[in-house]
Amino acid sequence: MSSRQLTMLLALHYWGSALLGLPSMMIGLSGKDAWAPILLGMLFQMLIIPLFVAIYSQMNGDTMGQYLVRTLGKTAGKTMLALYLFFVPFLIFILTLRSLGDFTSNDLFIETPPSAIYALILFALVYCLYKGFNAVCRSTEITFPIALVLLVMLLLSLIYGADWSNFLPVFEKGVHPVVEGTINFMAYPNSEVALSLFLVPLMKNKQAYKKALIHSTWITGITLVLLTALIIMVLGESLPPNMPYVSQFAAKTVTIGGFYERSETVVTVIWFIVIFYRLILTFYIAAHGCAELFGLKQHTGLLIPLALASIPLAMNVWDNPSVITELNEVWYLNVFFFNLLCPLLCYAAHKLRNRVK
Repeated sequence: MSSRQLTMLLALHYWGSALLGLPSMMIGLSGKDAWAPILLGMLFQMLIIPLFVAIYSQMNGDTMGQYLVRTLGKTAGKTMLALYLFFVPFLIFILTLRSLGDFTSNDLFIETPPSAIYALILFALVYCLYKGFNAVCRSTEITFPIALVLLVMLLLSLIYGADWSNFLPVFEKGVHPVVEGTINFMAYPNSEVALSLFLVPLMKNKQAYKKALIHSTWITGITLVLLTALIIMVLGESLPPNMPYVSQFAAKTVTIGGFYERSETVVTVIWFIVIFYRLILTFYIAAHGCAELFGLKQHTGLLIPLALASIPLAMNVWDNPSVITELNEVWYLNVFFFNLLCPLLCYAAHKLRNRVK
């Protein structure tokens, strides 16, 4: 995997559900200043990238399971691997799959059972991973430019109806909402960068890995800042927090010259592209990690069982979409523990182990 492919894969993964759900969450927390937490979160993300680059050096080409066993011992390493797999990539996969089902059932295929949507997307995921994850990485060189061009089209469309006065006054409610928004942005989606450690054996060298983390962070951050700022300028700060898919609603308001309309189709196309890569990355990591956990030589034998198990889990993970609000209030604890504290402890344990030797 090249640095460019990892950059595109991580950017598509970060965009994932964020393009639809992040602006409404950030505006609900920070109001008209929702752009500031995204900028601050992007800067903090840049500060923790050296930690993952250092762990890359410690791994020395090993898989994540081998690194944890070598660092923490067999029992503790396997336990940590199991906890991480089921509470981060597999959980994200289930929640994202359910979000896809809710979106399609409410906005696109109203009479289609969500289970049918799950079955179709899972069939595509399993087929792609049977062809090999390297093929998935190469496909990003085609789909990423398409998604980026469509996203730029959406941003340019929203400029027409923008009202710059919606930003004023700046920091009207003080610093506290900005801090709260920054914490939540750090938890979703960028700090999932720890997932990239599972792709270390596929990378060429440390510099390529570091470059990919940096570029994917600023590309994601800038696009989300622009999208959130334009939504504030178009809709204000009171309406977006009540809409789960505020980006699509903002696109529906675009009408230029009486002929350029229905740009919400652009949002739908973008979201289907990015949600596919968010699903396939987390699904691959869950399957590959479980193969290591149970001592299997190939992860492909776990693809179909995990896919079948994910359908009932996705259908029952919550009763209605309003649960997402409650989930967002505690999600940052999960993310900070598994994606920041645990990597930091593993890095320190590895340094201490080598010093004792």
